[in-house]
Amino acid sequence: MLGGREDATVAALDRLTGGLLLASTATGAGFAAGLFDVRGELSRLGAVLVHGLGTRARGLSRFERGERLAAAHAVVVLSAYFEVLAEAQLTGTVRDLELSRAEQAALATGERTDSRRLRALADALLRSDVPMPSPHRSYEETLTTLGGFYRRLSGEVTRFVTGLALWDELDETRRDRLEQMLSEGLPGRACTRYEELFRQLALDFPEVAFWANLVDHQATRTQLRSLRAGLDELGRALSELAAPRTPDPWLAGLARAHAAVLDRPILTSRDVLDGLSLPALAAAYVSPDFRVAEVGPADRFAEEEWWVEQRVREDLDHFLLGHLTSPRAVRAPLVVLGQPGSGKSVFTHVLAARLPPADFLVVRVELRDAAAEADLQTQIEQAVRSATGEAVTWPELVRRGAGALPVVLLDGFDELLQATGAGQSDYLQKVGDFQRREAAQGRPAVVVVTSRTAVADRARPAEDMLALCLEPFSDAQVTWWLRMWNATNATGFAARGLRPLEPEVALRYPALASQPLLLLMLALYDADGNALQRRDASLGEGELYEQLLTSFAAREVRKTAAGLAEEERDAAVERQLDQLSLVAFAMFNRGRQWIGVAELDADLSALAPDAHRARAAPGLRATLCAADIVLGQFYFVHESRANRDGLRLRTYEFLHATFGEYLVARLVTKELEDLQDLTAASSSPARRTRPAVIDDAYLHALLSFMPLTTRSTVVSFACERLRALPEPRRHGVREVLLDLFRHAGQARHDTRYGDYVPSRLPVTAGPARYSVNLLVLAVATAGRLTGSQLFPQEHDVIPAWRAAALLWRSQCPEEAWEGLVATLALERGWDGDRREIRLALRSDSEPVPGPLDTHWTYDRNADNHFRQSARRDGGWFSWISHPNLWLRIQSHFLCDVLDDVFAHGLEPLAGPWDTAVTTFYDNGDELPVSAVHAMITLWLRVDQDCTQRELTTAFDTCLQTALNSFAPNDRETRRRFRLMFLRRLAADWPRLEPEWVERAMRSIHDGGKDTTVDDGSLFRDVADEVLPAVLKAAHWTDEGAGGGRVD
Repeated sequence: MLGGREDATVAALDRLTGGLLLASTATGAGFAAGLFDVRGELSRLGAVLVHGLGTRARGLSRFERGERLAAAHAVVVLSAYFEVLAEAQLTGTVRDLELSRAEQAALATGERTDSRRLRALADALLRSDVPMPSPHRSYEETLTTLGGFYRRLSGEVTRFVTGLALWDELDETRRDRLEQMLSEGLPGRACTRYEELFRQLALDFPEVAFWANLVDHQATRTQLRSLRAGLDELGRALSELAAPRTPDPWLAGLARAHAAVLDRPILTSRDVLDGLSLPALAAAYVSPDFRVAEVGPADRFAEEEWWVEQRVREDLDHFLLGHLTSPRAVRAPLVVLGQPGSGKSVFTHVLAARLPPADFLVVRVELRDAAAEADLQTQIEQAVRSATGEAVTWPELVRRGAGALPVVLLDGFDELLQATGAGQSDYLQKVGDFQRREAAQGRPAVVVVTSRTAVADRARPAEDMLALCLEPFSDAQVTWWLRMWNATNATGFAARGLRPLEPEVALRYPALASQPLLLLMLALYDADGNALQRRDASLGEGELYEQLLTSFAAREVRKTAAGLAEEERDAAVERQLDQLSLVAFAMFNRGRQWIGVAELDADLSALAPDAHRARAAPGLRATLCAADIVLGQFYFVHESRANRDGLRLRTYEFLHATFGEYLVARLVTKELEDLQDLTAASSSPARRTRPAVIDDAYLHALLSFMPLTTRSTVVSFACERLRALPEPRRHGVREVLLDLFRHAGQARHDTRYGDYVPSRLPVTAGPARYSVNLLVLAVATAGRLTGSQLFPQEHDVIPAWRAAALLWRSQCPEEAWEGLVATLALERGWDGDRREIRLALRSDSEPVPGPLDTHWTYDRNADNHFRQSARRDGGWFSWISHPNLWLRIQSHFLCDVLDDVFAHGLEPLAGPWDTAVTTFYDNGDELPVSAVHAMITLWLRVDQDCTQRELTTAFDTCLQTALNSFAPNDRETRRRFRLMFLRRLAADWPRLEPEWVERAMRSIHDGGKDTTVDDGSLFRDVADEVLPAVLKAAHWTDEGAGGGRVD
């Protein structure tokens, strides 16, 4: 099997299977069709196969070895089944199933026309794929799949046997025993036998164990002793499995280029302080935890929620060894996903360096440097030329490999998308097509693609594709990495009087410490005078980001302008942070996490033209653009690159999105403080000659394109910074914001920042988004605001608030509108006889809105003449508002989702029940309710586990509505409501308070306040028909209501 076509085992099995073995695929079941009656010889050959393949396997290529092992595994699967079948203790039954040679041929080929059941069995075996273990599944999953395969195989065998003449000779007992053995006992015993044979195969060929995630025997533990040091043991294990061949000298050079990366420091020396030592990549790389799954067309593998359903694994080395040695790896790409800074690119560097060149031909393609318009083969050939300086075609490269399995690492699919902006929806499918073409040409290849998780779904998954998502560092991995860092810098720390950074300090900031590159940033920050360890733990998260960013900006200033005085240096640091903030706004105002160079240049030129003029670089380099000047120094800003049609395209993004979100909040609050200073200065008595006008042109330019509530973290950072202001200063900022809010909708004629257009918006969107941002900031500054403070010129602030809210809802992105509602809590109330609203930041424990007060809705305060007259006339009154039909027409016209949801809920009440929706009743003690509200409450109380008092209250509300709520001419709706109420009363009166039942029966008998207008007699007549006799007898007599008694 592992020695090639002429091997004696192969020849024997091929004869036994009528020639199907060598005609079948490695993982298919085609060669199984003739095995039914040769189980004894198959068992013997299976044992030979498992015990005697080691020497033959050493001479095969990496792919051939994997292919032969897959075929060997398929024989193990079938051998286990037929061995157990041969051992079945059914005397005279299984033995009698021996087939003639003609039947064997027919079973193998299905050619004999007079044996349809025989052909059906052969067809079933040929169509079935023998289950193969896969490294992305657990061993238990493989056994479950295998059990299903054995049950299906037993089903086909049963159907075949029932078509033989022998079946007719068996009595019912023996038939039942045979069927039960085949369907129930045999599959389980076959699985047990399979495990025995599989473990022996895995003992001789350790990669098979990794296919099945079965790494629990001594040989495998010996092969992978320690998995901490950057895939090092993966390389050792694969080297021990590699064929004894010397790679081509040219390919050995390519391998040396990959390996050289391991000895390089993890950052360039310009990024660190003097006296600090940087570990090499080989020592610093930690194998991350991960999740892995097969991806189908409908799977949402770009969403974090989808990955939560997959289990976390800690054995990346195990998985990679199993994947790279399995035949599955050459059928479809493996896509490696992760967040910015999670180590995707570093992973490809380390993997390329660790794979032994005798068995693997590795080509690493940085898609940022590849021609975006070129096909995959051209991109590979360009990468080889870049790495070696020699041009070679892909077929020639593979031939030079002399059996080494090609592994193509495509690093940065997300960069290709971002930098070019072009659609690449079929990119992964093209990769799969490339692999299929290469396999057909005898050049099978493994392909690994890396991408940021959020953009992975911009390309449709290839068939059979696996996706692997890198997990953040665990606490143990953070601890391991910091110990390595402290050991590397022990001498330097001691010389500078610094303490090592302990894991418990870094782990206070899990969002940063859990990402490899951001953990390095924390370590660099603490290496500057133990800044992280000296930080006050009570300070907010925003203060940490302020200190981090200020520290790195100050370091850059010291490098480029070491001779500045302290005041000048502080001003230079502030300019650096302002520039980074504009970069953050460039992304934020476009609703993206990244920004193109051309877009950023345009923004910087529009917002700060004098500060960002392009300058010539030293030497022969091209003139630096504004984006280069701003971002060239910061390693925590990631640059994505791509080539398209000979043009160099670049985009930037923060390694951690929270950096950008903090910088947005920082610039906004800083500008507000500046505006407050200018307003206070211009308003001082000594200088005031005319009313002060707030010059908010810059703030307006920043805040009129995207609501801050699009990102809750931005609002949180802004709140933290504003709350930290001294009270007098905070009061001044609040007044500035309120003044700007009140004038936000007025026409503007200032064109200083007219060239700043990060996105094209309708004319109405700018004022809406600016005003909603001012509102959020004003509430954050004040803590609590009222509608009267927002609209002081309005006697009734509610129409003004509603108009503003509808404008925001219509002009803001959906996520921003939802963020606004989630950010601000609104309380309805009264200020004397005027309606009022109170706004505050919503807390986690904020209660949901209480019952709706329709008196407030219809602006009927306690002194309203209707309510006053009601108290004089008996304590209740009712009214009818807009017809329900009008509400439905209006909802239909608006095409609003939320309105449609409410309209849909009331749709069963359309037509005859229209006025019941908009007819309200007020008894003076409780909140007014509509007729529909009263009836729905009653329906729910009847079917709920409620108290007698609660149920009685619901019935009483419906009774009062039935008696008093409807307009005099609304007879039909009143009749329907009364009939429904009486039917409920007839069914549930025993559950109600007896005293209330007595009063209710008297009220029904009397027919309400005005029997002439209100059809009271009709109510009594209907009740007489509907209510049970026992109830009427208890409470109604010939003399009137209240005379009876219930025994």
